[in-house]
Amino acid sequence: MGAGMEGLPTGSPMCHVGGTAAWMTHAGPCLDARSGRDHRNWSPGTCQPFPVRIRSDAFARQFYKGPAAAPYGRFRDIGSNHFGDPLLGFHQRINQIEQFLLERRFWTAAYPLEITALGESLTRLSRNVLCSVLSAVGIPERDWRRATGGCSQCAGSYHLTFNHYRPAHEDIGLSSHKDDGFLTILRTTAPGLEVSREDHWETVPADPACFIVNFGLSMEILTAGSRMPVAAIMRRVARQQDDRSSFGHFSSSGCLPGEDEGIYRYVHGSGLERVCGSRELIDENDYEIYAGTDAPDGSDTTVVPGRPDERPTAKGVRR
Repeated sequence: MGAGMEGLPTGSPMCHVGGTAAWMTHAGPCLDARSGRDHRNWSPGTCQPFPVRIRSDAFARQFYKGPAAAPYGRFRDIGSNHFGDPLLGFHQRINQIEQFLLERRFWTAAYPLEITALGESLTRLSRNVLCSVLSAVGIPERDWRRATGGCSQCAGSYHLTFNHYRPAHEDIGLSSHKDDGFLTILRTTAPGLEVSREDHWETVPADPACFIVNFGLSMEILTAGSRMPVAAIMRRVARQQDDRSSFGHFSSSGCLPGEDEGIYRYVHGSGLERVCGSRELIDENDYEIYAGTDAPDGSDTTVVPGRPDERPTAKGVRR
């Protein structure tokens, strides 16, 4: 295994489409870094083996089936009321997707031990990817903690989501959107994920041996004034004809109840500038992503329904 720019690993087969990349190994997935002036194709990361265990895939295939499907089907009956947050727990949307989404502070109490361990391992992997990005774009290490709202030290805000796409539901799999955080680590074993490049959609190859990394709005804002800007990727899931399951890990600036680490932009020569509050960015982006989300009892948790968004649309982020 060789070393590339900024000491990042190179020299292994790549899955590299529209700003996402994954390093493929037989032992399990790890992440690769490549650099280039076209930031749409730039995918920083670190090489770190991470075996994907059968149980994490089994959770994604069972959580929506109900208590009769042991051991994970019972999570269908755990809704937002259990956590005091309208977006957490089990939900169905107007799109094909239904999901179980949970914030890190609830993992230990709600998830089985093996799923909590998965979330913590992905948190550490996310930190390694993030720190490699910060180094490559030229942000001084002394600023990392504040720039990332704690994510450079595994102290940010994290969510773990398990997704199922219902083929009988006549809609797009998941509407086009950009994530609000720094990066998202996805595992998918079936085709369907698409990313927007130059105003058209490209399919991301599905490989069970790799993770896919998507950069979000927080990363785009932070690096916009750096020597190598990193763009947030617009993505969606195409309409599915068969059952499809996946899971993902989101890393965002710290925003626990009563706390707000903030969103920053790095300006070369002058340092960090606060752009907005973490919650401000998250709330505005979540409104677009989760419009039309239904709780298990069928009640709508938002004010107005969303739309399929067949073409890429930019997010209106107050900066």
